[in-house]
Amino acid sequence: MRKTGLIGGVTLAAVLIFGLIAAVVCMEIIPAGYVGVVYSMNGGVQEELLTQGFHLVSPAKKVKRFTVGNEQFVLTKDERDGSEGDDSFMVSTADNANISVSFQMSYRFRQDKVVDTYKRFRGMSGEDIVNSRVRTVLKAKISEVTTFYTMMDIYSGDRGKINAEITEFLNEKLGDEYGIEVIDASIIDVHPDAQLQQTIDDRVKAMQRKQQAEAEQETIKVQNETKLLEAEADAKAKLIEAQAEADANRTISESLTDELLRQMEMEARQQHGWVTVQGAGTVVAR
Repeated sequence: MRKTGLIGGVTLAAVLIFGLIAAVVCMEIIPAGYVGVVYSMNGGVQEELLTQGFHLVSPAKKVKRFTVGNEQFVLTKDERDGSEGDDSFMVSTADNANISVSFQMSYRFRQDKVVDTYKRFRGMSGEDIVNSRVRTVLKAKISEVTTFYTMMDIYSGDRGKINAEITEFLNEKLGDEYGIEVIDASIIDVHPDAQLQQTIDDRVKAMQRKQQAEAEQETIKVQNETKLLEAEADAKAKLIEAQAEADANRTISESLTDELLRQMEMEARQQHGWVTVQGAGTVVAR
């Protein structure tokens, strides 16, 4: 009886240990920011993804983790923010120049497209897709936007507008081809060579001279307009004054009737009296 119980206990313990090992072997942990793509040799890729958490998966199936969290992709001239060495690249401009730029992109793989992306790229991870596929087409796709802008636009113009267009364009193109959502894409720096820098400096000086000339012309224009306004105001004032004087004279003239003149003459005679001067047969009254 004791022997039977001992055997049963050992068997139960073995089963428990085997079950625990099997659970550990079959346990798949999906961390935050990832999903799991499940596939098998005979069944292919499953449509249902494993989301964050613990999952029991048959040993006959494999799980490939695929990032769906926000990721950063950096291509800069110097070693910073994950860029290895000089990763800057050339883009084309509207004035037929080629200028070296540093670039960064925030992105994530669309969870609803992960299975299709995984199938299309035959089991490649998200990182491999970005590094080996997306990276090779970025220059051409960004140049499709920068070719509508001049070298000076990219160097010292409205970079925010350009970056917004790059973000929108890449979001559309990379979304269709790679299942990637582009959150933000930016030209973060421009690296002209010595010859190009001299061209830029010359253009900057020319623009400054043009702006100065335009400012001077605007000042002269304002001064001339001010003088014209002053002259018009002075002429108008004189016209008003002359009109007022004419109106006053007309009023006075209209008011000087024969009766009023005789009255004024009488008042003058009464005030000053008469002065009679006789000489040479002439009488003068005053």
